Formats: sequence, structure tokens, C-alpha cells
Amino acid sequence: MRRLWLILIGLFAVIPTISAQVTLSFSKPGGCYTDISSISILAESDGNIPFQIHYTLNGGTPSVGSFLYKHPLTLNSKLHSTSNIYKIPNTTEKYKSSVPPDVERVIVIRAAAFDKKGQRCSEVITSTYVIFPLLGRTTRLPVLSLCVDSAGLFDHEQGIFIPGANFDPAHPEETGNYFLSGKEHEIAGHVELLDENRMLSQNCGVRAHGNIGRRYAQKGLSLYAREEYGKKKFDCVFENTSLKSKHLILKPFRCAWTPLGFQDHLCQEMAKLFTSFESLFSRPVILFLNGEYWGIYFLEEKPDERFIQSHYGIDEKEVHMVRDWAGRDKNGNIDTLFTAMMDWLQTADLTKNQQYAELKRMVDVSSFTDYVLFETFIGNRDWPANNMRCWSANGSSWRFVFFDGDAIRTQSFAEVDNALFKGGRQCWPSSPEATLLLRRLLQNPQYRSYFLKRMREMAKAFSFRRGTPLRTHFNHTVFLLKKEIPYQSKRFGFPKNSCQWRHAVRHQRRYWRRHCRKVEREWQQVIREYNGNPS
Repeated sequence: MRRLWLILIGLFAVIPTISAQVTLSFSKPGGCYTDISSISILAESDGNIPFQIHYTLNGGTPSVGSFLYKHPLTLNSKLHSTSNIYKIPNTTEKYKSSVPPDVERVIVIRAAAFDKKGQRCSEVITSTYVIFPLLGRTTRLPVLSLCVDSAGLFDHEQGIFIPGANFDPAHPEETGNYFLSGKEHEIAGHVELLDENRMLSQNCGVRAHGNIGRRYAQKGLSLYAREEYGKKKFDCVFENTSLKSKHLILKPFRCAWTPLGFQDHLCQEMAKLFTSFESLFSRPVILFLNGEYWGIYFLEEKPDERFIQSHYGIDEKEVHMVRDWAGRDKNGNIDTLFTAMMDWLQTADLTKNQQYAELKRMVDVSSFTDYVLFETFIGNRDWPANNMRCWSANGSSWRFVFFDGDAIRTQSFAEVDNALFKGGRQCWPSSPEATLLLRRLLQNPQYRSYFLKRMREMAKAFSFRRGTPLRTHFNHTVFLLKKEIPYQSKRFGFPKNSCQWRHAVRHQRRYWRRHCRKVEREWQQVIREYNGNPS
């Protein structure tokens, strides 16, 4: 009897919290269309309560003050996004770009049901419709539509897209709301990836992303899948893989050091050929933010602990990932396993095979070798003391992760000297700490033979001859972006125009043709010097 009574109490305690819910859907899913004229918002209710449907066209969350849905919505130019966030200044005078009189827009509909008391009684549904006759053009790139409440981006106190309250004129290069980080500065949003299919449509968290790139008008963004938003992982967004990521990056075209714009994406494509180190899946997209055109972006994985979990199934809590040669992790804490290895290297004598074998237990030598060679063949000017990642888990050897190839230029520098910290000609950023592992390894004759073999194999891949992987990936990316460059230029002034971009493409081609041979010769000379035959 007591047990029955407790059950009844439990039931009555729950009943008041249960209310009739409404399930909304669109008559056609979001996507890219050429022949669609109207959209209906359909509703199913599990009760008999009266409700109304309200919707927005500016990417914001619907409220009872939003448009009231009465009849099917005609998809025409009057239904385009009503957001005008592109007009809001989001950087300092030094980094501002041109603002066009208007921007391209797509149709973004967000809808929710509300009861008589004005309480929401459904989930918010979101769909983006790209109608190519309305847009006035087509594109070779998939469309990524991101919706967030504009206050989360532009509020003076907390908006993550502006200098705002956290900007200090005395320190303009490292202050501003766009430098706010951490989950407390994450805002809720909805993301869709649209091409021939609707590959992705789900709620997510959104944060500012990048380093100095945060200061530019075209900003990077991080996207987070969490259970509180609906799904723990993003649906598969990368071609030819079933990978589901927890964390994605929207990297802007403006991040690149030259008007070419796609250096990092090209490097990630090339890195897939060398599986001994980790690299990121990447694909170019065009971003519409709250329905407004926001230019060319590259959708990428983020090289963090969740990245390792997605690829290897290792619990992220078990992953040790360091972000610099001092052994610091994402929180600035020192990884004692990594620093112990670096301390050991200071006095190690790798001419002795016993110590060489000991190092191979600590470091995945094949991963490190390919990583170093790759960085020098691409000519990364922001490495090795910067943009470093390596990881270990459950006692495994340290493996390396390639990311951030934005600093690829059209002029060679002393890449090999930089990788070895040879005084006089080295370029920033290099340091004795960042080059110690390579310099110690090259002491060992067995390793030098292996290094030379891998260098020659990589040189073949990086030659720019017809049919080689580098040339194939380069030309394909040019083909994908070519039609989109005028719109990117008009929106953000980077590149200045299509002519400047085509000039950058030609220069990059000439650079690749000669660069590979140069790096190959310099590494051969290094090996000869270590072998005692400098001539």
C-alpha cells in the first residue's frame, strides 16, 4: 500500500509539468532550388489547445511579436532576409573593410508555436531556401547558412563580433569582445549545409574563432555540437567520409596572408596523402549569416582533443595535447610527459642506437618526419615555433597534427634553415626548443637514411608537373572558387578584385614549380653535412 501511494504521488507530481506540445515542420526542407514557389508551415498537436505560429525572416528566434503565420509563404524577393547586420561596424578603424550598399540575401525562415499565454509550445524550426533565380546566379560551392540572434553578435557588452565594451584603445591589437573565449561566451545558433542534398541541419553553439584574424571584418567562427542543443555530434559534412565531428571551424577567406585565400585548404588536401601525421578535413563553402552573404569560408575540423576522439574513438579526457614546445595545453597547464621528453633530449646522444630506440618509444618518428618535411615543402612561414600541435593518449608515442597553412607565400625563404634554427638566415618563428627534436634525430645515421628516403618521396608529390597531386588539387580549388571571387571581393575588399586574385594564382603556380626543387636540394645538402661530406 505504501509503495502504491508513493507511485501515485510521483505521478501527480509529474502531471502538472506535462502540457500539450506542437510539432512544426516545413512542407519542403531547406535547400538549393530552381523551381519552388511557396512554403507551408505544418503543425501537429498532441492536445486541443489553441496556438498560433510566429516566424522570423532575420535569423532571430521567433517570439509572439514576430510575424504571424496565416497562409503559405510565397518565396519571392519580398521574403528575403530582413536582417541588416552587415551594416554594423564590427572592427576598428585600422582593420575595417568596405561596406557595399547591399548584400546578397537568401530566405531564412524560423518558426515556433505559442499558446494563448504567449508561451512557446514547440521547438524552433529553421530552414534556409536558396532560390537561384532570386539570387541571380549559381555557385560551385555548397551554401552554409548560420542563424543566431543578432544581440549575441553585436551587443555592446557581450556581442562576440565587435570591439564592444572589452576594447581597450591602449591595447587595440589584443582587446575587444571578439577576443572573448570560453563556454560562457558561446551563443546558441542553427547551422545548415546545403548543396545537392541537405547534409546538415541542427542547432549548435557558436563562438568567435581565430587569433589576429578576429580583428578583421570577415571573422572566423567555431561551431559546437552539444546534447543541450539537440545532438552530441554534427552530422557528416565532409565528402567521402562518415566522420561526425563535435567541433567545427568556419575559417574565413580573409585569414590567408595573401589574396590567394585558399592556402590552408590546399595544404589540408595535400596532407591527406601523408597519413603518418594528422590533418584536418576541409571544404570551401559560402556563408550566409542570418540570410546575408558573408563571403567564402572553409569548413574545417578543429585540432583539439575532440578531434582525436572523433578520429580514433579515444575519450577526449585521455588525450594529452600540447600546443607549444614548452608543453602547454589549452588551459596553459604544463604536460609533464612532454616536458620530460624535451628535458631528456637536451643531453641525449642519438648517435647511440640505444638512445635512438628510446626516443622512438616516446615519439612516433614517422609522424614527426613527414610533419617536418611537409611544413618545409609547403613553405610555412608561421612555423616551427608557432602553430604546433602534438598528442598522446594512454602512454602512446607523440604524434603530430598539421593545421594552419595560411602563411604560405609566393616567395621562398630559408625554410630548411628555419627548421634547424641555423643562425643568421632563420625566419620568425623559430627557436632552439622548436628545432631540438629534429636536430637530435639527424645525429643518427639510420634516421638520416630514412629521412632522405621520405624527403625524396614527398618531393615527387610536391612537384608541380602535370598529373601530380599538388597540381591536381590546386587547379581543382581554383575551379571551385573562380566564380565566387567577385562576390567575396565586393563584400569584404579581399582580394581587391578578380584581377588581383588571378595574379595571385599565377604567382602561386610559379612558386610551386621552383619551390619543390629548392627544398629538395637544401635537404640533400643538410644530409651531406651530417654525413661529413658537405660538398
